[in-house]
Amino acid sequence: MVRRRVTITDLAKKTGHSAGTVSKALKGAKGIAPETRDEIIRAARTEGYIVNIQASALRSGLSRTVAIIVTDIANPLFAILIKLCISRLETYGYRAILMATEENASQEEQAIVSAIHQNVDGVLLCPTQKSRAGIELLRRNRVPFVLLGRRDQRDAEMDYVVCDDRLGGYLAGQHLVSLGHERILVVLPNDEISSAQERLEGFSQAMAEAGKELRGEWILRSEATGEGIGRRVLDALKANDGCTAVFSFSDYITWEILYALSGANIRVPEDLSIVSFDNVQSRLCFPPPLTTIHYPKKEIADRSVDLLLARIQDPEKPWEHVMCESYLVVRETTAPRK
Repeated sequence: MVRRRVTITDLAKKTGHSAGTVSKALKGAKGIAPETRDEIIRAARTEGYIVNIQASALRSGLSRTVAIIVTDIANPLFAILIKLCISRLETYGYRAILMATEENASQEEQAIVSAIHQNVDGVLLCPTQKSRAGIELLRRNRVPFVLLGRRDQRDAEMDYVVCDDRLGGYLAGQHLVSLGHERILVVLPNDEISSAQERLEGFSQAMAEAGKELRGEWILRSEATGEGIGRRVLDALKANDGCTAVFSFSDYITWEILYALSGANIRVPEDLSIVSFDNVQSRLCFPPPLTTIHYPKKEIADRSVDLLLARIQDPEKPWEHVMCESYLVVRETTAPRK
């Protein structure tokens, strides 16, 4: 006997909520308590509820498709965020189109044009921040969007979800100073990337509060992709004799640094301590265990998707700026200065 398709009415009976409430919860509409929405989503998964996308599109005029545009899909952090975003979108009956910009403003603009051509309902965007052309294109075409992981503090008229990068940088600096490190190499992309700027601000604050100097020559700028950074770190360590620690912008960059250090017989943490950022190992377990700042990946993915779907439902609602807390995870790449 073929089992009939699970309906919204079935989910209403299962959860004890009205069919209207169930429908709104699955669409990500506003006015539904978070605990009610989560209960309904769990029931939909358990019962095997599948949205009839064609019927829904005919009724609503929506494609039930979202574009996820990130800078570098080779970075494990983005791979994890994409997976979490897709999972969240699927609970609402949405599909995702994935695109990467390689930190290139022109490619970002092309990706947004492609998303608009494919009639997406909205865009989750990690911006390159090298140009505002992409964001202005979304605005001109009235496409709902949420910035993911980066923000523009000069422009409040957009939604974003970020981690507390300044706090993360502060905790990294505080940890290294507590271990006795004073000469610390900082590896970051350019300040045009908001997360890099804010992490440096937090790190500088921790150093200043401890009465420690952060010299300009100890700040090493890199591409966000980390390409070629291992050799440049080795050169910087030679040029700045006495540096005993590194604060790295991301786990992705840190692994390239570690590879270069291994080839130069520099031991971590015996010869050099490293604090990283992202805590990719909360989801992917492989050596070495990094001391790192936790990036709240699931919270950021869930909040970003929920915020975008709410924006799709109500384009005129007030802008929301969400900052998720970061914290230090101590593992095996830091030790007291010798």
